[in-house]
Amino acid sequence: MPSNQLSDTLNPYQWKGAITIEIIRPESHNHHALTRLIARLPKQHEKYPNILEKLDQTNAGYYGELRADRFIEEVQFPQQVHIIPDLHFRLHNKRHIQIDTLILTKSYILITEIKNITGTLQFKEYPNKLVRIVDQEEKPFDCPLIQLDRNCDGISKILTMLNVKIPIHQALVFPSQKTLIENAPKNRNIFFVKQFPLFIQKLNILPPVLTENEFIQLGNKLISVNKNFTPKPLCESLKINSEDLKKGVLCKQCSATLIRKSLRTWLCSACKSIDTNPIPRNIEDLFLLIKLNISIKDCMHYLQINSRYTIYNSLQKMQLEKRGHKRSTKYTRINKPITIK
Repeated sequence: MPSNQLSDTLNPYQWKGAITIEIIRPESHNHHALTRLIARLPKQHEKYPNILEKLDQTNAGYYGELRADRFIEEVQFPQQVHIIPDLHFRLHNKRHIQIDTLILTKSYILITEIKNITGTLQFKEYPNKLVRIVDQEEKPFDCPLIQLDRNCDGISKILTMLNVKIPIHQALVFPSQKTLIENAPKNRNIFFVKQFPLFIQKLNILPPVLTENEFIQLGNKLISVNKNFTPKPLCESLKINSEDLKKGVLCKQCSATLIRKSLRTWLCSACKSIDTNPIPRNIEDLFLLIKLNISIKDCMHYLQINSRYTIYNSLQKMQLEKRGHKRSTKYTRINKPITIK
């Protein structure tokens, strides 16, 4: 997860009042959760092909974001800058905001949407869609410009809450060299990735509008909500019955079932690899896929382990928050979501 310290996100080399940066983009939470869902969802499940497609899209999106990061790193920024990759926050229980990259300086906020889509792309004004054409086949996507507008509205609400006024700019970036764009709206900031640094450099000459304290407060707030964001378990968000998932303690190499050979040794039934501490990793699957709050009974059921002591011992070694008493105790991860109201 992104750190709440600027130095963890940026690696500055200073000269003449400007810095170069290195963006450290974490692995997408959604990518990790989808990978675990694929490991536990039977291949014959009706939603398996759709989940596999989502995972491929997430992979492509991540590599597109990494490519865009390399071009952002070309830019000489003013010394005070926050660059937050993969920003998530929840405005309220019904609205979640996700921003691929947010750049904050004393002069502006830049919200970036990065779309790693190949082929010929056509913007359709009505309905608002982005259509990809490959081999004369059309596939519609939600319009990324609408997503940018929604994200801009979400950031505006945070600024209002903090009583901070600063211009918000938007950019839609296409990182692939195999993309052709047609019917792009002329009044929107749409760039191929090599054009993007020049746009940022123009923003960097804007006059400062934030004080030192406002800049620090806003940066800390954005980084804090991102660090503490916890998304819904995938079975809930994708409408999958958790009882459909493969149960047991699974191998980290091939996702086959592990067989316990001794107190500390587990053997994979398929690839024969040995694991000495697989239970915490498999308990993490429950948080990602099934519930935000789990009990020892839940772990015993989904991991197919009959010993309460074995589960209890593993839970105590994990950094979890505990609520309740005895058999009613529930465990949850400490990084709970922060709701912005």
